Amino acid sequence: MVLFCCSEREYQRGDEIAWYADGDKIVRNEFNPATAYAFDRVFGPHTNSDEVYEVAAKPVVKAAMEGVNGTVFAYGVTSSGKTHTMH
Repeated sequence: MVLFCCSEREYQRGDEIAWYADGDKIVRNEFNPATAYAFDRVFGPHTNSDEVYEVAAKPVVKAAMEGVNGTVFAYGVTSSGKTHTMH
């Protein structure tokens, strides 16, 4: 799964996003749209934490409560919202 986010500082600086979600499974390069990668699920920059949890973490947590081992792992750059999303 891929989640696209930018920090407030990146927005304020006017930084560009080179990759964008094309639907909920494809990521494309802004400068070369022919370059695309497929994922199980892609979240755009305006996706809220509740939606990420419902799709990505809730099934793992539910299975863990039923006795199946599971891990929810958040990876990303500093200040990208990982801890906030996990809470």
